[in-house]
Amino acid sequence: MTRATAAPDVPTAAAVASWVRARRVDPVEVAERALARLDAVDGDVRALVHVDREAVLAEAAERRGSTGPLAGVPVAVKDLFDVAGQRTAAGSRVPPGPPAARDAAAVARLRAAGAVVLGRSRTHEHAWGLTTWHPDLGGTRNPHDLDRTAGGSSGGSAAAVAAGVVPLGLGTDTGCSVRLPAAWCGLVGHRPTSGLVPLDGVVPLAPTLDVAGPLARTPEDALLALEALSGQRLRASAPAAPRVARPAAPDVDDAVGTALEAVVAALRPAQVVDAVLPAGHLLRRTYAAVQGAEGLAVHRERGWWPAHADDYGADVRARLEASERLTEDDVRAAREERARVRAAADALLADVDVLVLPVAACGPSRTQAPDDRPDGRGPLRDAVLPWTVLANLADLPACAVPAGTDADGLPVGVQLVGRRGADAVVLALAADVAREGLLRR
Repeated sequence: MTRATAAPDVPTAAAVASWVRARRVDPVEVAERALARLDAVDGDVRALVHVDREAVLAEAAERRGSTGPLAGVPVAVKDLFDVAGQRTAAGSRVPPGPPAARDAAAVARLRAAGAVVLGRSRTHEHAWGLTTWHPDLGGTRNPHDLDRTAGGSSGGSAAAVAAGVVPLGLGTDTGCSVRLPAAWCGLVGHRPTSGLVPLDGVVPLAPTLDVAGPLARTPEDALLALEALSGQRLRASAPAAPRVARPAAPDVDDAVGTALEAVVAALRPAQVVDAVLPAGHLLRRTYAAVQGAEGLAVHRERGWWPAHADDYGADVRARLEASERLTEDDVRAAREERARVRAAADALLADVDVLVLPVAACGPSRTQAPDDRPDGRGPLRDAVLPWTVLANLADLPACAVPAGTDADGLPVGVQLVGRRGADAVVLALAADVAREGLLRR
């Protein structure tokens, strides 16, 4: 293991905001500490791609006297979200457009709640990958082990939180892109119900699969951020004795299997049933066709593809080329199958309160071979997407929570998947898990 830069003992977003509201701490001091921490770690971690220090300190000064729920809280914003006056590059060498005229709706809502945008965080190119790693430009390293990736595609936001630079990160999730980096960086990452958080001003990957969501150290911080992002009050009590479904005999690493059992036990369920899930290969095939068709359409409509084909990294270029081979029948069949997947998920969740699933069958990939499992047993995508894309295909809320460590001492995350619209219940159950202190085991 290479030297780690994770910083577990830092204030939560809720604590920082309460101190700023009470005038116990100056928001400029909070911003200065965040910038100093960034200077100390980001040469190794490479979480952020753009920071305007003068603008950060000026915005922090404006937060003096703020009474907002995120008063003075520094936030890392994924480089898919428009930030007024800055170019949104989407982690790519494909030429970006002009500087954004206004903030993306999600960024504007965070600022309205009192947050301070510290900088733009690194993303996998156009969010089309699991590692936040570019074949030519490098990528973000995991703060728990600099020889491992942080996950993707919101790896920069996750690493910034895990390294103690900011208490909150803003990401997107089309297939796993909030939950995977959260799981591998020891964080809470919430994929909201589709449509809960506005996507105006966000570079799309696959519009019917995309959502925006928070990465944080605690479920309480994730809820605080989600309320600001959604513009809704989302408080709810968790069932005292929930009905829980889990996969029977999942093909996962021992540490992941242990984490699943620990999370189920932490929920103190009244009932545990084996979940009958759609087959992983079926989910992946359906997801790949929907994502590929929508992604290709986005890149064509924006004039990126094929005009700038040579500017893409090899992995994303290959995915666009593969998407060109999809037929109308392929896409039609995938959309029909997606409707069946949605119905199957609804039927399962009608009888239980929460579905407990792995986020990945293995730990974080190595920077030397980012697209492979760390044990070399196959492609990384085979270990992740069969577990994560159900939530995106069925538009369900899903929250990754820390649930222990593996044999290398790296974090393991498990996801809680709930009924459509039950984000508050999912986060309340995540808080129950967090109270068990599973990350410290």
